[in-house]
Amino acid sequence: MPRSSILAGCALMLSLTGCPDDEPGTDTMQQASGFAEDSTSGTEPTGTSGTGDPDTGEPWAGTAFSGELRGVLTFTFTPAHALHGDDVVGMAGGYRMAEIGWDGAEDLYSPVAYQLALPAPPDDADTVVPAEPVPVYDWGMVDDWEQAGNGMKLRQGEGGPEVLACLLTTGGYPLYRTSDAMGVPAECNPGAAAWSASTAYDVVLYGGELFEDNVLLERVTTPPALVVTAPDLTAFNAGVPGDQDLAIAWEAGDDPEARIIIRVIDDNNNVITAHAADDGSFTIPAAELGALVAGPVDLSIARERTDRVQFTDGGLTVLSRYERWGFFDLY
Repeated sequence: MPRSSILAGCALMLSLTGCPDDEPGTDTMQQASGFAEDSTSGTEPTGTSGTGDPDTGEPWAGTAFSGELRGVLTFTFTPAHALHGDDVVGMAGGYRMAEIGWDGAEDLYSPVAYQLALPAPPDDADTVVPAEPVPVYDWGMVDDWEQAGNGMKLRQGEGGPEVLACLLTTGGYPLYRTSDAMGVPAECNPGAAAWSASTAYDVVLYGGELFEDNVLLERVTTPPALVVTAPDLTAFNAGVPGDQDLAIAWEAGDDPEARIIIRVIDDNNNVITAHAADDGSFTIPAAELGALVAGPVDLSIARERTDRVQFTDGGLTVLSRYERWGFFDLY
């Protein structure tokens, strides 16, 4: 299905409200057993030990993770745009064993919310990866995934705004997702106010029978808000000449850990991916645009940062992203 058709048809329900996934094929949105229904706030861990305080762990020391588990969590804020009138917060995560790992597939949000396994951006700033087909996300075997407790949570301190990704079985895979689908607890559907730019978040991991609950203070920091000044993202289906460079401009950021990731996706799901220094401007050369199929193209500009979190039984990689979308006509 063409990318623009997905966005229009699903109205960019970025909170994962039931647009079908490429894989796994059938998402019944059934609530996984063990969700803490007796907790109305969803803010307290539901540990397995039943005694003692939650483990606060030690911050990641900049070396390799220790422990056998590897988790990923994608935390995304998408302001209102031409196809969807509301700001939306979404989150998706999961666990595997270290020997299986994620192999560059750390972004779980895009394949679930957009049906796109967006290619990993280049490591070096000011680099463009020429147009290539969007790959199919490699979900692997169900047995490759590990089921922990009933959720993964980010919160702005105890009692502060929070985002809870609930354990929801998706085609048999134990995914942690935000959602407002029917039958899913309201705690799993965060309001936009739960996101705050340039803000430290605690990480709360519910371990279930896999590991003890972890409450890890101020381990994740969201990137600064992204203000794009060119092109005009509010002009739906504005023309973009394929034989001219595409100049992109934004208000430069001050977070040395943040990066700008730019993607241009055509109607045949070919994508140009660029990693730009966060200095306020970047250009997609005409030679690269010309490789895309003329017609509808979607432009994604995101400010991202990655935080690595050591917990009791392994490591968690958190990708937080402030993304803006524009929808154009390439001619």
